[in-house]
Amino acid sequence: MLFPRFRSKERDVRSDVERLTTIQNSISKVIGEIEQELIGLTARIEDARSRAAFLYGDMIEGETDDSARDAAILADAERILVRGDRRVEEIHHNLSFLTDMRRRLTTEADRLRAYVAEGE
Repeated sequence: MLFPRFRSKERDVRSDVERLTTIQNSISKVIGEIEQELIGLTARIEDARSRAAFLYGDMIEGETDDSARDAAILADAERILVRGDRRVEEIHHNLSFLTDMRRRLTTEADRLRAYVAEGE
């Protein structure tokens, strides 16, 4: 045999698309998990903000007995909220990255399908 035998173009593309689809499915699963984390984190941050606002209001009105303790609790809440906000930013960055990757995988799979439709 002068030239080695190769698989058909259709079989090669099918294999490539299957690989890309496996990665796409994994990314979609991770995106779903990240979106759920974001929903939960956002709810916890809003709850913490509300609690901190009430505590701050009580401190302003002088309705608490231990202002030093309340100030410490408020400072701790502020630190936690800042950390939560940073985490939200990081989650949005991750989502953007993964969404772009999934879009690029879709584009490549579509390109391969068009390539096989062209024929030899």
